[in-house]
Amino acid sequence: MTRCTHWRRVPLDILREARDRSRSGWVDHAVQCQMPEHRAGDHYGFLDDAAYATALWLRWAGGEATSVVLADCLVRSAGAHEESCCLFVGHGGRHTWEEDRSETEPVGQATG
Repeated sequence: MTRCTHWRRVPLDILREARDRSRSGWVDHAVQCQMPEHRAGDHYGFLDDAAYATALWLRWAGGEATSVVLADCLVRSAGAHEESCCLFVGHGGRHTWEEDRSETEPVGQATG
């Protein structure tokens, strides 16, 4: 699986809200979509862990962006080196342990 290459600058109001709601209190100013590569539909960038087994995500499509709290995907890989998926319940597509491990660089500038 290749990760989506879309990045998004986190709008200031969402950034403030996410910092208040996050477990660490730290949120990046721009996020990369964590979903498998796709051409249509919503993008999801990880902001931080929230309450137990949930995370804050930035969801965007086109010019609109919102923050959402989503439950963690509970599916684990099989085998001796069991890995957890780093996405959310119902994410569609492959799990993160099936991802191509090469680093993805930002394409162009973050928008927003």
